[in-house]
Amino acid sequence: MTWQVKKINKISTRLNFIRNFPEIREKDGKYYLYLGLVHGLEANQMLLITNECLEQDIFKRKIVFNKILLSAPKWKLEYNEILFNKIYNSLNSLSTYFKKESASMILMALFPFVSTNNQNKLANCFAGSLYKNNRKRIYKYFYQNWTKSCKKIIEIAWDKFEDEEVIGLIIGKMPTEFLEKNIDKLKEYFEEEELAYDFFRKILRNKFYVRMYSKLEKEIIQLKKDDPISYIAVNKEVGKKINVQWALEVYKNNPKSRFLARWYSDMGLWDDILKQNPNLFSDLKL
Repeated sequence: MTWQVKKINKISTRLNFIRNFPEIREKDGKYYLYLGLVHGLEANQMLLITNECLEQDIFKRKIVFNKILLSAPKWKLEYNEILFNKIYNSLNSLSTYFKKESASMILMALFPFVSTNNQNKLANCFAGSLYKNNRKRIYKYFYQNWTKSCKKIIEIAWDKFEDEEVIGLIIGKMPTEFLEKNIDKLKEYFEEEELAYDFFRKILRNKFYVRMYSKLEKEIIQLKKDDPISYIAVNKEVGKKINVQWALEVYKNNPKSRFLARWYSDMGLWDDILKQNPNLFSDLKL
């Protein structure tokens, strides 16, 4: 028996052992044994077991996911392509929602390391998926890796689902023409009762007002009354001047703000404030 045959037999023995591995219900000795066995597999071996593992317990699926997440950047494109297509083609036939979730996570782990054709195929699939988690996955990836080709996909997804989770992507990345077309729908997301206890939504509202400044004059005037610090933030970003005395009153009411002093420097306000108020320090409650 040649050494090549012996090697193949050893590999087959290990893969068969993995295929027939008993159910794992906790992080016990079985878990760590399975982890170690999968850890040592090469790309061509993962091609042979991944689809079978996706129909098994959650612990095995997580181990396989982490193996692919760590290894895909080092594998050859051809192996990533084959594995991607095998999982993609089996996605809808998996027996439970949670197994489909595991498969979706693996596809996203492979996403940066497959061809543009496969990336476009998955992006369109996930953006139009009835499973919201799939849509959220592609929104997150697009936010970090935006290209012009993302625009049409997001337009279709927004028309179909109007997901709150895509609003940050729309405000941050989509053309102003798209924001203007959907301005009323986007404004609904920033109703005052939604902003009261949601700091990140408030930041997103401010970005929206910056990008749509000339189209939201009424809202920005109201913002000066309701949320003067946000009003200042918006005007700073668009390069608009604000009244010096009013700015000082806002500062007096918010002397411990982490941002106002720096924003006033950016806006060139401090020289005028100090000229009009030479005893400023004694007026502040610091």
